[in-house]
Parts: sequence; C-alpha cells; structure tokens
Amino acid sequence: MFKENDYWEEEFIEYKDKYLDSIYFDNCTFLKCDFTKSVFDNCKFTECTFINCDLSLSVLKSSIFNDILFKNSKLLGISWSNCIDPFDVKFDTCNISQNSFHLLDLRQIKFINSFISDTGFEECNLESAIFDNCNLEQTVFIRNNLKKANFETSKNYLIDPSCNNISKAQFSLPEVLSFLTLLPIKIK
Repeated sequence: MFKENDYWEEEFIEYKDKYLDSIYFDNCTFLKCDFTKSVFDNCKFTECTFINCDLSLSVLKSSIFNDILFKNSKLLGISWSNCIDPFDVKFDTCNISQNSFHLLDLRQIKFINSFISDTGFEECNLESAIFDNCNLEQTVFIRNNLKKANFETSKNYLIDPSCNNISKAQFSLPEVLSFLTLLPIKIK
C-alpha cells in the first residue's frame, strides 16, 4: 500500500501493510491500522502518532522510533531491542503484553494507563521513567537503571532492589511491600 519511501504530515487510516522496507514517516498519523505480524525493516518514524492501531507480533529490524505516541493501541509480543537510537516513545492506554525491552536507553519514557503484562526490561536505562497508573503484572526488571523512576500510581510490579538501581525511585504503599517477598523472611 505504501508506494513511496518518504511521507510527511500524512494520515493513514485502516492500513494493513505487512512489509514496510526503508520508508521514512515524518509527523504522520496512523488511525486504526492493522500491522499485526508486519515487518518494519529499516524504517524511520519521527514525530508520529499511532491511535487505535494493532502492531502485535510485529518484527522491528533496524528501525527508528523517535518522538512517537502510541495511544489506545495493542502491542503484543514485540521485541523493541533491534531498534536504533534515538528511541523515544510514549505509550498511553495501551496493551503492552509479552514485549521485550533489552539494552535500550529508555530515559524519561512514559507509560500511562497501560497494561504491561509479562514484559521484560533487561539492562535498560530507565532513569526518570514514568509508569503512571500501569498494571505491571508478571513484568520482570533485571539489571536496570531505575534511578528516579516513578511507580507511585502503578501496581503489581516486582522489582528486586538487589539487582536494579532504584536510587531515588518513587513507590507507594501498599505496592512497595512487594519488595519484602524477595527477602528470605517469613511474614505473619
């Protein structure tokens, strides 16, 4: 469906392409697009918005997502680890289940009102990241920089303070008590 390699300030409604190769999108909006099982190969998205889109099981190869908003979108089973810097995304009211964020610079990333289930954050820089009103059920945090990250309004996180830098990170009760489950103690 995409016939050109460069798009600027365009709106795409209900597109269903499954292979996007070397396409540059600048300041574009995607509405109700179905990119399930699509391959994004060497694509660049700058200042774009995805609204009510489905990118589940997409494969991201050497692509850039810079200043991107995903809103009310479904993003299941995606590995973001093959993306190229800069990686600057915001998720608002999204389902981000079974995703992998590995070795990414996610400083100041924003997850808002999102369901982030069974997702892995491994060796990421999440300094000053915001998890606002998110459900982090079965999500794993391994060897991350969570310095100044904000989890105050989120729930169901399980973060091991012994293998993550949580210096000056913000948590709230009762959710922060989940840290106790990682200690070799019995609570009665």
